[in-house]
Amino acid sequence: MTGIGNHFREPLFLILLLIATCNAASGQHIQDTLKLKEVEVKASFQIHNEGFKEVRLDSTILLPRLDAKLSTILSQYSTVFIKSYGANNLATPAFRGTTAHHTIIEWNGININSPMLGQIDLSMLPVAQFQGVEILYGAAGLSRNSGAFGGIINLKTSPDWNNRLNLIVSQTLASFHNYTTTLYTEVGNKNFQSHTRVNINTGKNDFPFYNDYTGQREKLTNGAYTQYGFSEDIFGKINNKHLITARVWYNYSDRDNPPQTVNITPYYAENMKENSFRSLVEYKYIHRKFSGTISSALLYNHLHYMSNTDDTKHQYYSFVNRISGNYTGFDKVTIRPGIDLKYDWVNSEKYTSRKQRNVLGGFIEINYAPADAVTFTLMARNDVVDGELMPFIPAVGVEVKPFRKINLSLSANLSRNYSYPSLNDLYWELWGNPELVPEVNYAAEGGITWNLLNPSKSFFIETELSAYYMLMQDMIVWSPTTTSSLIWKPENISEVLSRGIEAGINSTIVFWKSNLDINVTYNYCRSTYEKETNPNGSSVGKQLIYTPIHTMNASLRFEKRGYYFSYLFHFIGRRYLSKENVEYMPGYNLSNIFLGKSFQMKDFMLSLQLEINNLFGLDYQSIAYSPMPGRNFGITLRGNFKKKSGQ
Repeated sequence: MTGIGNHFREPLFLILLLIATCNAASGQHIQDTLKLKEVEVKASFQIHNEGFKEVRLDSTILLPRLDAKLSTILSQYSTVFIKSYGANNLATPAFRGTTAHHTIIEWNGININSPMLGQIDLSMLPVAQFQGVEILYGAAGLSRNSGAFGGIINLKTSPDWNNRLNLIVSQTLASFHNYTTTLYTEVGNKNFQSHTRVNINTGKNDFPFYNDYTGQREKLTNGAYTQYGFSEDIFGKINNKHLITARVWYNYSDRDNPPQTVNITPYYAENMKENSFRSLVEYKYIHRKFSGTISSALLYNHLHYMSNTDDTKHQYYSFVNRISGNYTGFDKVTIRPGIDLKYDWVNSEKYTSRKQRNVLGGFIEINYAPADAVTFTLMARNDVVDGELMPFIPAVGVEVKPFRKINLSLSANLSRNYSYPSLNDLYWELWGNPELVPEVNYAAEGGITWNLLNPSKSFFIETELSAYYMLMQDMIVWSPTTTSSLIWKPENISEVLSRGIEAGINSTIVFWKSNLDINVTYNYCRSTYEKETNPNGSSVGKQLIYTPIHTMNASLRFEKRGYYFSYLFHFIGRRYLSKENVEYMPGYNLSNIFLGKSFQMKDFMLSLQLEINNLFGLDYQSIAYSPMPGRNFGITLRGNFKKKSGQ
């Protein structure tokens, strides 16, 4: 706590307090926000959650991109920075100046991060396997999980009780021998729904690139992959009070990892085969003033890694159980208590023995609305990890809507959080560090959001500005050792200070029976080392490695009579490669376009889409020595047969 007062004197924190602001999602506005025939605002990505920032990407964003991976969607439609080691290769999230293990990926509220890595590969999560994405920034998900300093990304599937039959078949043919096939079926009635999804992805990934290490034009080798997945969601409803859900999700991948540009040899070989199985059973009881949920999940993963010098296997099980409730019987007060228990079991050939971890957590969220325009939120959580009581972590937020006729919202929150080391951090052979201690995070954030719909409902605009300020103590970072740049070890860096501003504007215009959507988001992030662990080092005040200071996304979509055109722009600023900020990766900007036509024939719709990625053929790298593809193309043919109940 000794360093907090000095840091809070910075101008950015003073600005944060002055604007008193609201966390709302900047970025993308739902593409069909204004309908052509029955014009109305459906929703917006600006979601107010009692003072905490929340973003939702729904099927209007995901459906045209069934061939994509979660990493692609997040990089194009959010302020989350994706560190990619190449096309269809390892991709990890990091936002608000944190690292990948500070982002929790959930599947319908269940943490699916690997207990070994403390993170998950987003390139292994195809868009075809979920319906929506919920992004909770900072402390917004504190009552659900500890350790998400950056935030939580929740992959959601849910029933449509009005649905009778929805069948989607999609085929994508793309450059470099990449193919994606998707089958998606929803069938049921007002009491029963079954959702089945199948996806198959294959590719050679043999794209040409410029090797800045050799100065020659080369073709990527050892980049082929095969991935397929299957999921089944069954929803049952009894008397509108009882809802039973059962879900399973199986995913298999076999991929070759291409060499880095500094390590290309004729004999290079690296391959990963991975099987993952996730299952979840959930029961919900809904009453007028009370609702309760009991859920139980079993997660399994098996990874076989092979290279010229290594052949190892790793497997883990995670058993997750949660009981939560929601009570609204008090005047102006809502209470959401709960308890969860997670058991991790890991057997890795890179550990000296089998490892286990037990986490028992209790949490509560209280919402108090003394007036229609004011809401206060208190969240608190406490965990016991392997019998040891972890720090108490609270968060408090407020949301204010000061005007009746102006859609202006202000909010702010303060929080404390902690994150315990992953099992790899502690026990990885030779490089693990069993002396690591849990990280601690102190955060403040706030923002302001405003939106306007004109009387004729032909124009909608939404703007937001938010700011955050986080002090992370004992932060765990894998960095190159002083003896070799090829050997990385985890260490508790004394302090990292992250502060930034997120801004966005979304607008939709309806004219001449056409839709025009324009969306822009910008993120400024300074995440710096504040204390030097090495007495001879010079990293104080320097930017965290692989953390861009500036990122921006922009999109334009025009639609008329079934024809549509989309232009996406993506900018990433420079990323430093060392704590001293001597070497860096240059910034880059990408442009992608989509052209399509939809043909509606009663209950059946046929769509044909052309996409051009990296329009200007830029040679770039997200991670050093890991080339990304130049200009590439994809053609998608999609058929959708849909019937609603009563038809």
